[in-house]
Amino acid sequence: MGFLSWDRTPTEWGIVTLIIGVLALATLPVIDRVMLFADEVEFRYLANAFEGSARNVQMRSALKTENKQSDIVAVDNVSFRLSPSQHAQAGFPFALVQGATTLMAMSSKDCGELLANFTDQSYWLETDTRPGALKRPQPKVRAVVKQDSDNLQPYCRFERPVRTGFWSDGEPDFLDHHVFTYYPVTGRVEVLRENQEQ
Repeated sequence: MGFLSWDRTPTEWGIVTLIIGVLALATLPVIDRVMLFADEVEFRYLANAFEGSARNVQMRSALKTENKQSDIVAVDNVSFRLSPSQHAQAGFPFALVQGATTLMAMSSKDCGELLANFTDQSYWLETDTRPGALKRPQPKVRAVVKQDSDNLQPYCRFERPVRTGFWSDGEPDFLDHHVFTYYPVTGRVEVLRENQEQ
């Protein structure tokens, strides 16, 4: 008969159960590291997708034969408002056409709508004014507007809570975050270290 035959004593079954439990617990840290790595790779892919989409809008605007300095361009039936540019090419998108009319007026909602349009990811705002009953489950990425300390130009900051353990189920405000920033003046996207500015 095999080792796991049904005629074992309760003590033997207890030992088998204990061994299986120890092996299962030993694999949890490995599973957790794999999940964290997959989460980081996915977030970097999200940042790259956002950057590629923003550059596509800018390129489509630059290729327009009429009025290359126009601050509005339509791509796939969505109209984007572009940041001012001193060059022959038009600037980068900072809002959908119904959003902020100037770069300095850019809001968290403008950033969130760009994220949703470029990546199909849902977002929530820096200040969430929805009724409490609608706040759970939270969307995936928080959209925030920050001010560049060098030239006082606003930029978008996108934060997503990081899994902090296999058993973790904390509130997003108390977890670390994956972060990437988008600068609509230059089109640059930068992935930051968790929960840290430059």
